[in-house]
Amino acid sequence: MRDGNHFESVAASYGSARPPYPSVLYDTLAQHGVIGAGRRILEIGAGSGEATKELVRRGSAVVAVEPGPGLAARLQRTCPESSVVVSRIEDVDLPARSFDSVVAATSMHWVDLPTMLPRLDRALVPSGLMAVWRTVYGDPRVWTPFRQAVREIVARRSPSDQPHDPLDPRPSVEELEAMGNFRLVRSWQWPWQIDLDAHDLRALFATFSDWQDPGELDAIQAAAAAQPGPVTEHYVTVLHLLRSTTGDR
Repeated sequence: MRDGNHFESVAASYGSARPPYPSVLYDTLAQHGVIGAGRRILEIGAGSGEATKELVRRGSAVVAVEPGPGLAARLQRTCPESSVVVSRIEDVDLPARSFDSVVAATSMHWVDLPTMLPRLDRALVPSGLMAVWRTVYGDPRVWTPFRQAVREIVARRSPSDQPHDPLDPRPSVEELEAMGNFRLVRSWQWPWQIDLDAHDLRALFATFSDWQDPGELDAIQAAAAAQPGPVTEHYVTVLHLLRSTTGDR
């Protein structure tokens, strides 16, 4: 699934550093029957429980898979009602037809999709649901002085070999549908904003796997501190809802 060394190194601060997902996300999942009372949920890459606690609060029975021991320990303390499995999802023996839904909150881009999509399909009840979501940190449609500073820091890196649309974060719908096990029901995008100070922003960026250079983190903190007052960050949460095609065959 992923090299968990980075995430384990920030396990103590991960939950407090990352802003919560917007409540409309969970309302939408509930409205479409993904989560709710009695729903059996398999959560992939649950981290320290940022999404898990809301799934549990809304009555779902959650099996939360998290490969990092430190994160999993925090997850168990945060959500004692959930069943925590310390493992990569690729290494879990998933019982057939045991879940109503699979959810992945900012984790599916680490998953070996060709291997796992058929297995997730088998783990779901016929026509079961899969919800994959991720927050885009920095709405590309909104310019701010701080985000300009972020772009300048990134521009000093080696060019990316695979440019992509920031508002279509991986995995794309095409990747999620590629094996034929799932078909898109609908996608959503929710813009939102939050005020963060220089300390908050350094802590947040430190949780990103591609921001491990201390010099870059210093530059992020300095750019935020140079702004008059808190930095208003504009984010977008993207949700893809898919349905298993097993019930169609």
